[in-house]
Amino acid sequence: MKVMLSDFKELMQKNNMVEIKLLKKDHPDWTIVTQPYDEKEPSAFFAELKDVDALITAFLPINKMILDAAPRLKLISISAVGYEKVDLKMAQKRGVRVCAIGEYCTQDVAEFTISLMFALVKRLKQYDRLVVENHRWEYDAFMAQPRLSRMTLGIFGYGRIGAAVAKMAVVLGMRVIAYSHHITAGTIKDNVEFVSEEELLAKSDIISNHMRATTESYHFFNADIFKKMRQKKPYFINVSRGETVDETELLSAIDNGMVRGAALDVLESEPPALVNNPLLQRDNIIISPHAAFYSQDSMAMLQRISCQNVTSFFEGRDEKVFNFVDQY
Repeated sequence: MKVMLSDFKELMQKNNMVEIKLLKKDHPDWTIVTQPYDEKEPSAFFAELKDVDALITAFLPINKMILDAAPRLKLISISAVGYEKVDLKMAQKRGVRVCAIGEYCTQDVAEFTISLMFALVKRLKQYDRLVVENHRWEYDAFMAQPRLSRMTLGIFGYGRIGAAVAKMAVVLGMRVIAYSHHITAGTIKDNVEFVSEEELLAKSDIISNHMRATTESYHFFNADIFKKMRQKKPYFINVSRGETVDETELLSAIDNGMVRGAALDVLESEPPALVNNPLLQRDNIIISPHAAFYSQDSMAMLQRISCQNVTSFFEGRDEKVFNFVDQY
């Protein structure tokens, strides 16, 4: 029995001892290997993959090429909530089960979203550069902003994370409006008013994206959507999936004054090309490396659940596997 932990080399954890201990606790005879995936030189990855029974990964694109190279593979344990990078139909065809982590970081992502909101509105990046790089001590170097309690937060995607962000924003005294395919406009729930897409775009001072990555949500935030924001010129936050935002059109919207600034924890391509990336050259754009989920508590849950899913599956206890996402 062989289990491999793998991800892109830039995204791979530096230390996987926690997972190794969890997997070997009841199965000391199991072989556990950690192997980063190097896109430029993947031979070491494929050499290990050929006799793997279980693969634990968060970001690898599980496609025909990888499945073809893993004839013994029986389980893919996704150490994340999202599993859109897995070709589920191809996995099912090969008899490979797929499970993901349904819940482990809602609180963390919500806290991070609120942090980004504060950083944008209070101009923390600009003030830091003003003092550290330009050696200027001027509180009025930038235009004063309204208090958050006078602002309206618009939330796209009202799942667990969107609801948690709304709850925190309400405590701050903000008006919160939301758009969801599953809740009728005009509904008021937990001090959140559900509105149409058009109303949210027209009335929000800050727009926070928490939509899932689906075929329908690909580049949802495009030129047409950004144009509809020009009335309030909101700040834009994305802690969901990078594929939902057309980054070229976001830059254009910022340059043309339709969006005041943006905070992006996710990018369309991950790991992204950072050298000469135009997103990194703006004082009013904050970029973080897909870190919203990251805390001591979330990592402990992520490691525990992704490993327990493997042990439960191979012990024949499918009912204990958290969140099968395939079509069986």
